Amino acid sequence: MGMVKTQRGFSVIELLIALGLGLLVVAGVIQLFVGNSRTYDLVNAQSRLQENARFAFDFIGRSARSAGFFGCAPDQTKVAFNLTGAVGGVLNVIPEYNVTEPVDGWDSNGNGSYSPDNLTTLPRSSGGVNTMVHIEGNGIDRERLAPEADLLVLRAAEQPIARLAQTLQPTGNPIVATPGGQPQFKADDVLIVADCEQAALFLATETSYVGDETLILRTTSTSGNPFVNSPTITTPAGDVVPSSLSIVSRSYGSEATIARVRSDFFFVAESTDSPTFDDQDAQGQRINALWMKSGAEAPREMVQGIEDMQILYGVDTTNDGALNVNQYLEIDKVDDVREIVALRVTLRVTSVDTLAELGNERLQRTFTKTIFVRNMG
Repeated sequence: MGMVKTQRGFSVIELLIALGLGLLVVAGVIQLFVGNSRTYDLVNAQSRLQENARFAFDFIGRSARSAGFFGCAPDQTKVAFNLTGAVGGVLNVIPEYNVTEPVDGWDSNGNGSYSPDNLTTLPRSSGGVNTMVHIEGNGIDRERLAPEADLLVLRAAEQPIARLAQTLQPTGNPIVATPGGQPQFKADDVLIVADCEQAALFLATETSYVGDETLILRTTSTSGNPFVNSPTITTPAGDVVPSSLSIVSRSYGSEATIARVRSDFFFVAESTDSPTFDDQDAQGQRINALWMKSGAEAPREMVQGIEDMQILYGVDTTNDGALNVNQYLEIDKVDDVREIVALRVTLRVTSVDTLAELGNERLQRTFTKTIFVRNMG
């Protein structure tokens, strides 16, 4: 008869050793998982941060490349400014349509004030008060601006532009070729008609589309509203004459173009997703974003995580026929904005979410890009 082998389980010491080893393995797996998760969050934040910077530069670059284009517009002395707010040809009282300054801006002094005019010529809506705003409520709320960030304005004729369908007399109403109803013009649009000899800025008071053509009426008003057509205009010599689309008393032919005036205001302000946007007593870190206001439209939030924007303006003063940047200046140091041929834009971008890897702080990077303004200089 063979010997019977006895069976026995693990001893307490063996179980403790096995449990200890198991805990070490589990702790290692957890540590690896947490490390990978934090690395993923960091890499994802870096990717989003770079993507947000690219989007912001793209929005600004798109406007910069068209800034200063108003068709075959002539010298400013040949432009008839029909809006009441064009006092003596000075349009900064209607900044949403100030075609005399295709590139403009304000430099932050870092303490809530701005150069050169402390935002007095910025279309503003705050606390129910509207200042130099075509449509009430569509101005920029100064109280939500990031106090250290600059503001940039880029102005141009909005694409697509149209051409006249018939000869336009200085005292007439434009009839515009709009095949298929495009581009579409409507009442309250501020338009610029231009050929290579003259141009005029005016308000469309009524439009009617018939047979691929649009008739644009430009009725005058004595209301004193700066955004209506004045019964008179002021010539470069200072003479006050009846409302006209021509300073030089010439008609516009079929080669003349007509388009809406577009002014893009870029600024950094509190994001709508910020914990303090609607409730000033809310807890949490403020989130900023790049905003854009186009013409008479209300400001729109474009890209989150843009905490600061600094602008330097590249000027060309050589008069040698080539577009060369002599120096980069702050806007209040630029003598003539028409000498601006480039923008140096610096953005400080942060991740919207905090990262445990950074001690619950946001990832932050600074990007700089030089953008050429092709229609200037």
